[in-house]
Amino acid sequence: MEQIEEAVRCALDPESPHDVKVQATQYCDQVKQSPDGWQVCLQLFTKVPERRSETRLFALQVVEAMIADAGVRGSANGAAGKLETTRKVLLEFVSTQYSGDRYRSEPGFIKNTLAHTITVLGLAMYPAQWPTFVKDMIGLAGIPDATGPVSEDGASVGTGNLQPQLADFLIKVLSSLDEEMVNRAVPRGAEELARNTEIKDAMRVADVGRMANAWYTVLSQLAGTHTELACGVLQLMGAYVSWIDINLVVNQPFMRILFELLRVPALRCAACHCLTSIVGKGMRPMEKLCLLQFLGVVDAMAQLDASDAEFAEEVGRLANVTGIELTSIWTDKAATGEAQAAACAMLEQLLPLLLSFLSHTQSEVSSAVFPAINDVLGVLKKLQREGVALSTVQQQFLTQILPVLVEKLQYRDDYAWPAPSDAAAGDTDGSLDEDDDEAMFSELRHSLRVFIDAIGQIAPELYDSVVLATAQDIFRQCSQYGVSAERAGDEGGRGRGQLGWVRAELGIYLTQAFGERLSSSKGLRFGGTRFAQPNGAGSGTLAIATLKDLLTMMIQSGIVGSSHPAIAPMYFENLVRFGGYFEVERDAAAPVLQSFLGATGVHHQYRSVRPRIWYFLHRFVKLLPAPALATYSSDFVSAVAGLLKISADPSSIGVGSSYGLFDSQLCLFEACGMVLAPPNLEDSTRMALLQYLFDPLFTGAQHTMNAQPPDQLLQDQRALLQIHHYLTAIGSIVKGFPDVRADKAASASAPEQLSASTMQVFLKAADMCVAILEALCTSHLVREAARFTLSRMLSVLGAEALPYLPRLIDSLVSSCAVEELLDLLGLLGLAVFKFKPYVAPTASELLLPVISKVYGFLDQVAQTGATGTDEAVLLQDLRKAYLTWIAAIFNSDLDNIFLAPQNAQHLVTIFQPIATQLAADHSNPQSQRLAFGVITKAIQAWLVDPLGHHTLAMLTPAALAAINNSASVSSESSRPRLRQAAAQALGVSLGSDSARETREQFRQFVVSSVLPACFAAPTQAGFDLADAQSSLVVAEIAGLLQMMLLSGAPDVAGSNGSAATTMSAPQMLSPPIGGDLNQNQCASYLSTGLLPELGCPANMATEFVQALGSLDQKQFKKYFVAFLNNSARP
Repeated sequence: MEQIEEAVRCALDPESPHDVKVQATQYCDQVKQSPDGWQVCLQLFTKVPERRSETRLFALQVVEAMIADAGVRGSANGAAGKLETTRKVLLEFVSTQYSGDRYRSEPGFIKNTLAHTITVLGLAMYPAQWPTFVKDMIGLAGIPDATGPVSEDGASVGTGNLQPQLADFLIKVLSSLDEEMVNRAVPRGAEELARNTEIKDAMRVADVGRMANAWYTVLSQLAGTHTELACGVLQLMGAYVSWIDINLVVNQPFMRILFELLRVPALRCAACHCLTSIVGKGMRPMEKLCLLQFLGVVDAMAQLDASDAEFAEEVGRLANVTGIELTSIWTDKAATGEAQAAACAMLEQLLPLLLSFLSHTQSEVSSAVFPAINDVLGVLKKLQREGVALSTVQQQFLTQILPVLVEKLQYRDDYAWPAPSDAAAGDTDGSLDEDDDEAMFSELRHSLRVFIDAIGQIAPELYDSVVLATAQDIFRQCSQYGVSAERAGDEGGRGRGQLGWVRAELGIYLTQAFGERLSSSKGLRFGGTRFAQPNGAGSGTLAIATLKDLLTMMIQSGIVGSSHPAIAPMYFENLVRFGGYFEVERDAAAPVLQSFLGATGVHHQYRSVRPRIWYFLHRFVKLLPAPALATYSSDFVSAVAGLLKISADPSSIGVGSSYGLFDSQLCLFEACGMVLAPPNLEDSTRMALLQYLFDPLFTGAQHTMNAQPPDQLLQDQRALLQIHHYLTAIGSIVKGFPDVRADKAASASAPEQLSASTMQVFLKAADMCVAILEALCTSHLVREAARFTLSRMLSVLGAEALPYLPRLIDSLVSSCAVEELLDLLGLLGLAVFKFKPYVAPTASELLLPVISKVYGFLDQVAQTGATGTDEAVLLQDLRKAYLTWIAAIFNSDLDNIFLAPQNAQHLVTIFQPIATQLAADHSNPQSQRLAFGVITKAIQAWLVDPLGHHTLAMLTPAALAAINNSASVSSESSRPRLRQAAAQALGVSLGSDSARETREQFRQFVVSSVLPACFAAPTQAGFDLADAQSSLVVAEIAGLLQMMLLSGAPDVAGSNGSAATTMSAPQMLSPPIGGDLNQNQCASYLSTGLLPELGCPANMATEFVQALGSLDQKQFKKYFVAFLNNSARP
């Protein structure tokens, strides 16, 4: 024993040497694992005089480990004797040692651990090995054994030799028993759950009655002198009542004591909590109604003194549970009409109590009744929808509760806001962290809004008379007396004198609530469009006119003049959220913009609210028509110029390319671009303001670049971040200008919205951006900024920016990561679509480097494997982005870039991985479908319409089928031949021998690799034909096969450029594909070559080709699925 005690001491002593502590810990583990360690520890724990507390705690842990090893039911081999020995020793220890003064001096953690040890011991042995577990524990406390219900006068329960200290230990054991057996928060296995169910069934026979009598004995004998014991019993009753016979505690003797304890200050909270558990016990509706009527809980609550906040919260929870139960009975279809009426009457009696708790100044008390309020309003909404008239009591409740809800929407007068200096200190990202108080208030306000909106649906007129009138009164008071930023309450009391910031914020919030309620029905149209108000009450036009007037009152009240941080953000949010207001009230834009640019707007003294206001300013500028912005350009730029200083802070870099305050500054930079973009702004003014904005950015970037050599600059994180910010700010200003409109009939290189001088400024910025990127391309920050800025240049400058694209791609591709390549492929896809066909030479130049980078990443992972889930997802996204980019090239009619001299020789090499890897990977059906789709487009372009007479996006099998079976000339012949124009720009002659040779190589590739893949992919293991995603893959394959069949027919296109009907007479009746299949090279290869090689019988192969030529795409897809299923059968 001494060795164990010394080992425990060394293991827990922070002063012990490390090696000694390791040895001591190992020794303790050996004791736990040794067969007789529990016996030694059992003796050590019970030894008199007692050992150190830490040693005794370890001893109990070893004993508990032995009990756990005995199994859930204590039935492990040889466990019965160990458990019985432990039971005798521990019970003897409790009865002899805890009956005197030692119990008071015993450390609390030892008593709690011993109670837990006896509990797990009882669970392992009860009822088979220790049937008297509960009886023995009650007997130890000196409580006489009694199993029946307590008599009406309580006389059946004797006092015996009741010992308070052992009664306390009994409470600990029973509490631990509930924790181990019933508490739902504790995870348990199936075997343990089954054992616990058996134990509860066994306890219900007699032992639960013993416990109830013991509880009554303690409450009746010791409540006056030992309040802590009474509290413990009340907590036990509340815990056990969920699964015991409720009649054991809901009877006259128990309830008489319980209701008496509700008036004892020291015990009333525990008594109320116990009563709440009783009321909330799961029961049938009629039984629950009888319980509530027996308890008379509504009348009892009305007589309680709930002036104390803690007790009021408990009574509020009781009222809440009572309201939920009564509402449930009222709406339960299984309940009788009389029961529903009785529940409704009792609930109406409870409503004033719910209202009183809701009105409490403490939010904890108010929120205690939220669930009941929610249920009541839910029932009233249902009654209103069903056309059932509300009773007078219910209407009165709505009339009384709505002002209370509105009142509680406002901040407390003592709510502590940080001073401007405090808000700025350490707030590097410009945003004030939401503390617990603010989070709790936001949650409270959200709940209150739900209730208020529900009342708005039930009683719209009442809603308007309270919510609308309150907001209007606040704005009138503000207009007359002004608003204070320092004082919370109104100067002369509520509604009198200068407005305090609390009610000022409430008025703005109610305006938002009123507008959101209107928009939640069918949207807001300030132009006068009529629609039904919620619940069909009144005219939508009238409601919107009311909102318009309310916004006008808010603007004209000058309420935004308050510098309190709660006012301006919501004020500006309202103006942006209901931006349609300025479509009909255009004169209001000027004063609002002035407020935005003033001391309570973008220059607000609270740095914590500035970023949000900057964002709303950006949104507001977007709302205004471009011609109107020209008026404010100079004033706008001058007002925000002081906020545009860029100061990089590496510590502000967050997750997902977040850069703290700079992200909000970008809203200002873009807003500046928007106010300089209007065509009606004088070019000299625009140039002066652009120079004013750009010069600091140009100068700053150049100074940073020149301050140190590139190799040193790449090691300076702050300098790289500063350059990133300069370039991104330039891109944000450019982003404020509208995108170029690339007219297909005219060159996209002449954006009409830009003057020549503006374009020169932007081109200068593009030059600098590309130069910096080329020098610092290994920096992720620089690559990110350059990609953003040049993509915006491309959108605004159009084809004028295309010469920068190769330099951008070369620098990015050389060092980019997978995530950057994803963005880059998206940018290239947008460029080829937007600037076709003029982008063809540039796209041709970039094709091979980008494809090489993509396959480089894919090959690397194929060799080493994905390092984790994130990388695997990224690679899936890369495959999808790559195939989407290739598809965009075809859909933009730029397919001939693959036939350019530098690319043609690599054509098969490019498409080989698509056919053999991406199209074969059924683990990613989306990419698999895209892969087959890309090959289908290539077949269309080079094997079906090789001379570029038709737009590929329109050249589907169904469209070609209609053309080939019609004598009319396709309207496609009148469309601009973008494919031919792109070929000319590339210097590619589509009818040349080299082009035909390249296309023939592609045909051989399709025959040798693609067609076999069409049958191999959907028949491989793991491909589920019934899966929705896989079904789309099969549909894509079916389209590819039909397109390939078209490529094998003679003369798909006529010499005049239209799809001509020069095919031989079809052998099938009105076939969609058409043509003589005997002359179709693809049909012959499928029927006599490929399908027989795959093991398909000759008759099935012929039938397949017949179906391929005669069915439309939808029908053939269905046939193809059946064909594949038949092929899969043995």
